[in-house]
Amino acid sequence: MPSDSNLRRRSVLAVGALALLGWAASALLTPEASRAQFNPYRAFTDSGPVTQEDKDRRQAERDALRNRLSSQLRMDVPFVSEASVQGLQVAIDRYGRIAAAGGWPQVHGDVTLRPGDSSAEIVKIRKHLIIEGDLPPGSRLSPKFDDAFRDGIGRFQIRNGLRVSGFVDKRTLTALKVTAPQRLHQLQASLPRIKKLMRINRASRYVVVNVPAFTAQGVQKGQLAIDSAVIVGQPSRATPQISAKIVEVNFFPTWTVPDSVARKDLIPAIRQDPSYFYEQKFSVMRSWGSPPLDPSQVDWMSPKVASYKFRQDAGPQNALGLVRINMPNRHSVYMHDTPYKRLFNQSQRAFSSGCVRVEDIYGFAAWLLGPQGWTRGKVEAQIASGRKKNVKLSRSVPVHFVYLRAFANSQGVAQFRPDVYGRDAGSGGLDDQQDALVISESRAVTP
Repeated sequence: MPSDSNLRRRSVLAVGALALLGWAASALLTPEASRAQFNPYRAFTDSGPVTQEDKDRRQAERDALRNRLSSQLRMDVPFVSEASVQGLQVAIDRYGRIAAAGGWPQVHGDVTLRPGDSSAEIVKIRKHLIIEGDLPPGSRLSPKFDDAFRDGIGRFQIRNGLRVSGFVDKRTLTALKVTAPQRLHQLQASLPRIKKLMRINRASRYVVVNVPAFTAQGVQKGQLAIDSAVIVGQPSRATPQISAKIVEVNFFPTWTVPDSVARKDLIPAIRQDPSYFYEQKFSVMRSWGSPPLDPSQVDWMSPKVASYKFRQDAGPQNALGLVRINMPNRHSVYMHDTPYKRLFNQSQRAFSSGCVRVEDIYGFAAWLLGPQGWTRGKVEAQIASGRKKNVKLSRSVPVHFVYLRAFANSQGVAQFRPDVYGRDAGSGGLDDQQDALVISESRAVTP
């Protein structure tokens, strides 16, 4: 029989061999798979990797949830109107009573909660959702994440401008941790801002863009005529608060690249990949009015390039898309279409260099030109023709870019938005700039 020392030696050798086999197996994994072993949020299930079909199915479920609940919560009145003031006052009175009664339970930790989970935190969140009206009064306080709880979370996410995921993710948890007095303060801070803006209602027709809400509205005779999701400026290139006049709608516009955008974005993109210049159909000149240069003869690494002028041809690749709403102002910002439609799927849309990209640009063009006999069908026919056309408005329409983070609809349902530019930080309210989501479009140079 082998001695004890031999047994120990064989045991050590066996353990070493197993470790070596384990190392060899891990060495055969791809770098992504190797890292995924230590990622608790990796895209793997017991049945293997999550497929694109799985992702599409989940997104379809989230879209269905959002669409089903949104109609109950939409902003059905102009942001700046007597109706919005009345709705906001109803919300202020209600949140004042909530705060005086002690608010809602505070949740702790950073646990992600999904359908099927059970947790004591779910009971706290249910109480919160009942108090704010996202779940009916008297709803049962079950610790189980069921369909009713998912709908309540969906309503809460819509009211707070969050991605409707249908589960309690990090952003939703952050919003749930905001106290009732803080929400009351946000509502109270909006009331004098809206009242100060009420003068804009003197115009029979006007456009208002609420930047933190990522929404544009067309208002006619005090009523909401059209609205659309929009994309606004990144925090580092904030969309300014301005008032101007819309004077023209441009079909198939060219883009005159601002010097700052050329220096910060376009020239670095061309230096990294010269094909970008050709793919996106730019032209370059030493100065406005001078003939275009041969890009193959330009020394793109020369400091002199920073003084050159750039223009992008009209077409589907153009950063302005196919329609621009011309509104002369000292900031040189305007409203326009975009080729990057998928960004409208984001809940917090601060991606541009300051201009406002409009999802329903055809609808807005038709509304602006409506008094001149234009319909949406006529706008679409103009686009289908592929012909450049500039149409002056017979009467200019005022446009206002405003910053309202808390507002209420005609039923007094309160909505809140993050302080995307940090303008309310230090004012005694909630500084939730950390919730702003900024995604830089790869290789995209855009206004």
